[in-house]
Formats: sequence, C-alpha cells, structure tokens
Amino acid sequence: MTAKTIIVTGASRGLGLAVARDAADLGANVVLFARSAEKLEQEAQAIRDEGGKALAVPGDISLEDDCRRLVEKTVASYGRIDALVNNAGIIEPIAPLAEASIETWRQNLLTNVLGPVMLTQAALPYLRQNRGRVINVSSGASTYAIPGWGAYCTAKGALNQFNRVLSVEEEMVTAVAVRPGVVDTEMQAVIREMGAAGMPESAYQRFVRLRDEGDLPPEAPGGAIAVLALFAPRDWDGEFVAWDEERVQELVRKYATRREG
Repeated sequence: MTAKTIIVTGASRGLGLAVARDAADLGANVVLFARSAEKLEQEAQAIRDEGGKALAVPGDISLEDDCRRLVEKTVASYGRIDALVNNAGIIEPIAPLAEASIETWRQNLLTNVLGPVMLTQAALPYLRQNRGRVINVSSGASTYAIPGWGAYCTAKGALNQFNRVLSVEEEMVTAVAVRPGVVDTEMQAVIREMGAAGMPESAYQRFVRLRDEGDLPPEAPGGAIAVLALFAPRDWDGEFVAWDEERVQELVRKYATRREG
C-alpha cells in the first residue's frame, strides 16, 4: 500500500512537531513546514533516524509563494498529498483593540487565516485526487472573546468558518477544525511574557498556573490530530471537535492499537 503524505505547518516545535512525529509513527510521509530552517531539518532528521520518512521545507505561511513551493516540493518528493494540518499560527498582538496597531492585526489575520487558505488552495488538486483531509487547528477562543486577544479570537473564528466553507465546496475533501486545548508551546510563552500588559490579571494568571501545574504537554493532542489527519471519518466533514472528546479518542485508540500491533 502506498504511504499517505501529510503536510504539517508550524512543525519545528510544540504541537506541530508532535503531530509530525505521530504521523510518521503511523506510517505517513511527513512534510514539516516552518520558518526556522535549521531546527526544522534537525527534527526531520530525527524522524528519519527513527525509521520514518520526513522532508523539511522552510518557509513562511503568510507568503503565497512559500505555500505554493511547499506543495510543489511535497509532490516532487512523494508524488501525492493526502492530508494538510494547518497548525502554524501567532497570538500577537496581545492588547486591547483601542491600543493595538492595525499592522499587528493584519499580520495575525494573514498568518492565522489567509495562510491556511492559500496553502489549502494550492494543495486542493492533490487532496481531491486522494479524497484527502484538511485539519484546521483552531481554539476555544474561536467561540468566545478573551480581553486582549481580539485579533486571535477573530482569526480563529474565521478559521472555523473557512473550515465550514471548505466542507460545502469540496465534496472530495474532508475538513475538520480541532480544538487542541491549552498546550505548552511557544504561543504560551508569548502569553506569559506579554500577557500581563495586555490582558486582565485574572486571565493572565490562569495561564501562569497552567504552566506551573505542568498540564500543558503537546503530545496527547498532537497524537489525536495526527490520527484525524489520516483517518477522520467523512461524516465529520465541516465539524469543530475537541481533541479529547470521546469519539476522537475512540478513533485514536483504534489506530494506536493498529500501530502498536
């Protein structure tokens, strides 16, 4: 059987790297995409050292040419695209609307919304061929407002709507948005560094407590997202799911067992 090929953005660390590692463990060809070229290649080599197949393609999700180049290199290396995980994202600016610059809002929306749109559009011809999947990594912040996170909340809400649009326009592609929960990533470090000045104190202290309690490892949600990217059922098309809800975990158990066997 021909191995599936999955593209993971924001894959040099944190949640994206966890997704890439698990997808490789599940037998997929993995293409890692992020801006940090050296770190990206190190992580791809680590996957190869473990017997997996991985390609590092450095680039910026907010640049259309980089999105096209990512698709071209993936197809040149593996001949197909079966899944796309739109994970790369930024939280900045952390500031009230009245104080944030429009330029920082523009960059947030470009990275968190238009980046996934551009990459998905470029990959669609190949995803259609293989009845592929697009997994859009969203957030609980897509469904409620957090003071100081206006750009991020708006962007993730738009990403959920993009997921729905994709589901009604592309009958050969399954699109699922995923809430990964609070994960210890570079984004959380930014919140802890900048949040005190741009968020209410109670909201800021919640994230500090989560770090102190050690409840933020990316491996569990990363594994769930990898399984969704490769095996999400067609009837979940257009949905917004949490990584730890029972039906997702049932899918994880099914394919984790297959992997271990």
